[in-house]
Amino acid sequence: MDTSVTIFSLGYIIILIVPGIIFKRFYFQGAFSGQFNSGLFADRIITSLFWGILVQIISALTFSRIINMTYVDWQTMIEKFYQNIANNKLPEITADQLINVLLYAIYSIVLAAVLGSILYKLIRWFNLDLKVPSFRFLNHWHYYFKGEILRTPEFKMAKRGDVISTEVDLMLEDDAGKSNLFSGLLTHYTLKNCNELDTLYLTGATRFSQSKSANKQIPGDIFIVPFSTVQNLNIRYNFQVRQDLQLFKHTVLAFSAIVMVFSIAYPWFIEIGIWRKIFGCITLFISWISFSSLIMSFFPPSNGAIPLSTKAKFANLFVLLGMLLISNLILKLVSFRYFGF
Repeated sequence: MDTSVTIFSLGYIIILIVPGIIFKRFYFQGAFSGQFNSGLFADRIITSLFWGILVQIISALTFSRIINMTYVDWQTMIEKFYQNIANNKLPEITADQLINVLLYAIYSIVLAAVLGSILYKLIRWFNLDLKVPSFRFLNHWHYYFKGEILRTPEFKMAKRGDVISTEVDLMLEDDAGKSNLFSGLLTHYTLKNCNELDTLYLTGATRFSQSKSANKQIPGDIFIVPFSTVQNLNIRYNFQVRQDLQLFKHTVLAFSAIVMVFSIAYPWFIEIGIWRKIFGCITLFISWISFSSLIMSFFPPSNGAIPLSTKAKFANLFVLLGMLLISNLILKLVSFRYFGF
């Protein structure tokens, strides 16, 4: 009896843990693959059991429908197998049952891999790890080096486009204890088992020369920096403005130019005095400036341009409303004078 209990206990553990391990192996992938082996051994066993139980439940429900086998059939087969083990007899297994067990084992492993990969894709696709800290992976350096940290609630900032590359400035300490500033394009990095930085790999590296007060190019293709020698680390992102946003911006500029021409030309086609025409042109032109500035403030500023502050946006809005009110009064006076309403 003790032998049967031991065999069944080992069988249950293997059946539950192996799919859980496969699930986690395909869930932690890419830059986050190091998290698969991180953490306490007890924590990894518990999480593997948890995911293994979920995978086995889904596998049992779906595989039974595939081979047209009911729950009663599974229960009867398992009970006979257990009774034979308890009575120290070899289980009577038919060829069809052996094939079904083999297919189920393969099916559960494949399903675990698919579910792990799908869950990873969903979290990354919908940016759940950026929005919800509970879904965030332990490799926080990936979020910093890829610029994804800017989309988290902690570092949320105005949209400046997609991050296409990352440059770093490193303050390194030499053997003599002196500090030197190095810069370069971050191409690759490696981590330790505890998801801490181990080595940085830079291309196009430069060193700041204090005697020349300028950056000096370092000969070579790849500059390898052990992170243990880094005193300070500064990260700079290179952004690329989205093409569809640029197209929409140019469309708005073209429409604004048409409105400007209309604003200046329209008063001259109305039969009013010359001073009213000039005053109408001025009010419409000021309205156009305020409206254009307000609309363009929602786009990323050009190189060297200073974005409008919130106070400036409200000031433009009030000026626009004031000018439109004045223009409306002039239009009403013209309409009352020539059309009687």
